[in-house]
Amino acid sequence: MEQGNQKIDCMSQDQLKELQLKLFNQQLKRAGETKSYHGKLPNEIANLSEVKNLPFTTKEDLRQNFPYGFLAVPQEKIARFNASSGTTGIPTLAYFTQTDLSFLDKRSKEQSLAAGVKEGDIIQCMMGYGLFTGAWYHVRGIQNIATIIPTGACGTAKQILLFNSLRPKVVFSTPGYLQYFLTQLSDEDVKKMALKIAIVGGEPVSQYFKKIAKEKYGVDVYDSYGLTETGGPFAFDCERHEGLHLFEDQFYVEIIDPDTGLLVPDGEYGELVVTPLRQEAFPVIRYRTRDITRIIPGQCLCGRTYRRIEPITHRIDDMMIINGVNVFPSQIEECIYKHVSTATNYLVHVTEKEGLKKLLIDVELPIELLDNSDKLKKLEKELLDTMKAYITVTPKLNFVPLGTLPEIQGKAKRVTKDY
Repeated sequence: MEQGNQKIDCMSQDQLKELQLKLFNQQLKRAGETKSYHGKLPNEIANLSEVKNLPFTTKEDLRQNFPYGFLAVPQEKIARFNASSGTTGIPTLAYFTQTDLSFLDKRSKEQSLAAGVKEGDIIQCMMGYGLFTGAWYHVRGIQNIATIIPTGACGTAKQILLFNSLRPKVVFSTPGYLQYFLTQLSDEDVKKMALKIAIVGGEPVSQYFKKIAKEKYGVDVYDSYGLTETGGPFAFDCERHEGLHLFEDQFYVEIIDPDTGLLVPDGEYGELVVTPLRQEAFPVIRYRTRDITRIIPGQCLCGRTYRRIEPITHRIDDMMIINGVNVFPSQIEECIYKHVSTATNYLVHVTEKEGLKKLLIDVELPIELLDNSDKLKKLEKELLDTMKAYITVTPKLNFVPLGTLPEIQGKAKRVTKDY
């Protein structure tokens, strides 16, 4: 196990539950002082089994109470505002005190250490420095021991120039942009690069892409998961890559049936619900993430006792219904990466004619593969057979040269509706 806060990492689950109950009751008191929760919550609960009786909080609640409905401290104590990057219209705003930021930094540092970041490592942060917590989270917690190149969303040409010149060992990126970035490197760039570790967040990452990044580029990809609405990332990948550990000393996590709102047993898939336990300014209670995952039973072999969730592969909101069949972009990506042995970009077009929906998928491929008709036909058949078996929908495939689809900056846009 990489060096981190082992006293907390290895605390027994009974000790963690005792700590969580104490912190949960502190949050109930804080939340009760906000305009949004006033009169809607008990002063305290006797045990954690009572959490399931508390009301949920949704993204719509945050929008309806914009801007200060969830604020639990005087406005002058707010050190920073953040907002979800995936929001249109009224943003879902979050606020942080200096104490909140210190806990955010602590999580960032522990996650980076778990990924193998060492003192003096050069890190290129290719996440945009905007309203969402991503870039700020990853950089602040580790900048006192590492060397940061804060490129942000500066354009791929400049990213590559700095990448080749300064030779970072680590990058922070969204998965979609990392995939795109790797395809833009020349063979010579790949041979000479010092990159060994990528910490990614902001959107789901395909396990097949992780495999490709390791085998083709020699890059170990570590997943980071969280939401601005819950105070930033709260789950991290360890060296075992067998699920994401929850920072259980700072968050209480539940998995519910998204239709009934009832808890599901460990090991079963459902919607992730999160309560931050140490947020001073923004004490959100039972936030429904709309993300689907499960609690992985058992303890990780890395030695940490934090429970684990399966990496997020899809959101309820991302689901496409194609003539009665539920399809997620992550399922399509998984099919592609089973057969395409390089990082690649793709775009799903949903069309509708006379009430019937169809899928057209643009997939970027290297020119040497596009010029080989026999290999291309074989690949097309394999992809279509896999998709038909896996998602029970047979799309139309359109293979295009690398660099044809729009350049990814930040989170990847994978689906477009052409109707």
